[in-house]
Amino acid sequence: MLAEPVPDVLAGVEAIVGPARGRIAEVIGGYSPEQQEVLFDYFARAAPAYREASEEIRKATRGR
Repeated sequence: MLAEPVPDVLAGVEAIVGPARGRIAEVIGGYSPEQQEVLFDYFARAAPAYREASEEIRKATRGR
């Protein structure tokens, strides 16, 4: 495998997801620091759980 850097690729990604990140930051900014800690803990725990559940669904429905 050969990997080579692609100039300015991250700038393109930021242009696409930047507006959504800004809106999410506004929502999270409406919570107290303590509430933000709970939100970030939830997302850190929920993301792997959703990925695992998605994989289970894919395996269960493969070939249907």
